[in-house]
Amino acid sequence: MPETVQREEILEEGDLKGKSAALLADIDSMIDQTLQIYELTSKEGEIIASIGSSISVLLSTLKLSVALSPNIFQNDFPAIKSAVLNANAEIIIMQANGNIVTKKFSDLDSSQAVSVIKEIIPKINQSAEAKKADVTEKIVLMKKVAKQFQRVKSMPSAPSNSKEEDDEE
Repeated sequence: MPETVQREEILEEGDLKGKSAALLADIDSMIDQTLQIYELTSKEGEIIASIGSSISVLLSTLKLSVALSPNIFQNDFPAIKSAVLNANAEIIIMQANGNIVTKKFSDLDSSQAVSVIKEIIPKINQSAEAKKADVTEKIVLMKKVAKQFQRVKSMPSAPSNSKEEDDEE
């Protein structure tokens, strides 16, 4: 009988070593995955900041602010009356209680950033098309005006006003 007890202890000890090794492997895997998630999240933040910077350039060039759906920010800020993305890539959130909250595009989480992008791209595109048409129309007009004023260059030089010169003496 003492042999059986020793065998069971050896089996339990071997089983414990196996369980410990599996536990340590699981911990190692969990740490690796967590580090990868940290790196990905950091990279995600850099990408969102870069997108925000580009959006700022576009909106500044177009001198445009874009209204956003309040639903995008409903989880962070309850009772939103309105939300607007300005040319500094900041979201200005007006709450029902009158509070105004400003949130930078770079501070959005990825799902909010994607929602904002999906919403603003058609609006920015439409505004850019309208702005381009307006600027093109103004340039055509200015070219015509400049051409008209070219006639001034063909005028003879204005004669000197000798009477005024005589009066001064």
